[in-house]
Amino acid sequence: MALDQVQTTQMQFGQPTQNRSFTAFSPPGIIIEAAKYPVLMAGVLASTEPSEWLSIHDHPESWSGLNREAILRMRKQLYRFTIPIDARAMEPRNVVDTLQTIALSVSPVAIEVETSSLPLRKLSALGGQLPASPCVDVKSIDIISEPEISRVAKTITEQDIPAAEAAWKLLDYEYTLDQVARLMSVGLLGMIDSRRLVPTRGAYKAVIDGYVSRSLIELTEKPLASSFRLGMSELFGENFTVLTQPGEPQVDYLRIERTADGLDHGVSIQGVKKLTTDSKTSVFSDHARFSAYSDLVKRKESAHLTIFHFSRNSNNSILGPWLVRAGVKAALESNQVELDTRENALMVLKSFLAPDISVWTQDNPLLDNFGGAFKLVENSSPLNRIG
Repeated sequence: MALDQVQTTQMQFGQPTQNRSFTAFSPPGIIIEAAKYPVLMAGVLASTEPSEWLSIHDHPESWSGLNREAILRMRKQLYRFTIPIDARAMEPRNVVDTLQTIALSVSPVAIEVETSSLPLRKLSALGGQLPASPCVDVKSIDIISEPEISRVAKTITEQDIPAAEAAWKLLDYEYTLDQVARLMSVGLLGMIDSRRLVPTRGAYKAVIDGYVSRSLIELTEKPLASSFRLGMSELFGENFTVLTQPGEPQVDYLRIERTADGLDHGVSIQGVKKLTTDSKTSVFSDHARFSAYSDLVKRKESAHLTIFHFSRNSNNSILGPWLVRAGVKAALESNQVELDTRENALMVLKSFLAPDISVWTQDNPLLDNFGGAFKLVENSSPLNRIG
């Protein structure tokens, strides 16, 4: 599908309308959504109302202490001002340059967009991502303020190196996962000749996979965890319990969600390819692993982490995998209970978990009813597949 076909399709219903210019303010935020490749819908997240708190609207690391309603109100302020892009040709070039400049900015950016009208604000769920207000098709997006460009990010993005290496460097400089995924989605990471725009959801997946692979290498020679640990957190009514055991680096994720039809189970065991995993569990486990491996790299220790995520209802689904990433991080940063033996750790774990341990292990051939610990498929360790 050509770009002019996309624009014609958007205009073919109803009478032609007069376009107007609107000023909007981006936190900054970018979202690239799939269409019909090579066409992607590239959008800037922006509010038509200035706010002194705008910079945190798309910066989840600043949401500590905010309640669910406050976060959703912030996200509702952000329209998706969207324009079609040829991802393969990186055209129109002026729009791509604008998107890349916004992605490199570390402070809010004022933009001017040309469109016919603005719809009413209402939250739209964006599978695998944070919600935002409706999509607004625009003819143009122009920056009308002076962006504050990150010199570190600009230097790294100018290097002709693999995307995973650039992402590792950025994360090592304490750039957030959201910031790095934003840079990848607008074609600023990777070998220069092969850079393309990619959907933001795919950018998150690529950055996390690369980070986990590099973490496994970094942790190869690190000492084993010296004890068994249990960490817990609760975020917006969702419970996260993390069991840390001495062993090769591995992170497994178990999810139970209470629905109108009963309990919905999901399991992701790292390294077990034949295990069928639903899309929600797959995305959530990626973000859980990012937080878990970030903690292991920070501690410089090797350990096997098992994450138990219990959701009492589906109301929080609109917040996407960010909630999992934040919940696991909070559990690992909590005052964890340290125990000297596996038996003691499992005994305490059973007292912590809700629902009962039997509910977590039912109908799962990879679990041995917690008769000592997880009984994983032989040779499933991720380290066995490196080299």
